[in-house]
Amino acid sequence: MPHVIIADEAYPLMKHLLKPYRKQELNADKEYFNKRLSRARRTVECAFGILRSKWQILDKPILTHPGHADNIIKAICILHNVIIDKEGIEHNLKETQFVFQNENRQAPAGRVNNEAKVVRDNFKAYLCNNP
Repeated sequence: MPHVIIADEAYPLMKHLLKPYRKQELNADKEYFNKRLSRARRTVECAFGILRSKWQILDKPILTHPGHADNIIKAICILHNVIIDKEGIEHNLKETQFVFQNENRQAPAGRVNNEAKVVRDNFKAYLCNNP
């Protein structure tokens, strides 16, 4: 399975960008996939919300070389985990608020790459066969 970015309906389906199936094409397996994908996306959004609330550098673009930005993000994650180990998760969460974006946005109509459909179908098959 390839590494992918989890997206919502507002984004186009691409081989590296995984989005839910449209409501018009749902069957039981696709609906299950959509629920699992949505849960994973919300988990990631919460994690980024926690990091953003604690690390102000993430409130604006990081104006540096991409490799340096990657190292900054990794350092923030490591430091954040050290703080959780020292102070506990409850201390870290009590001041954090999560705001979810509107989930009813629709992607613009367009052609979808067949390779992207295959990647999504493979993830669906994996999730349905490994609940």
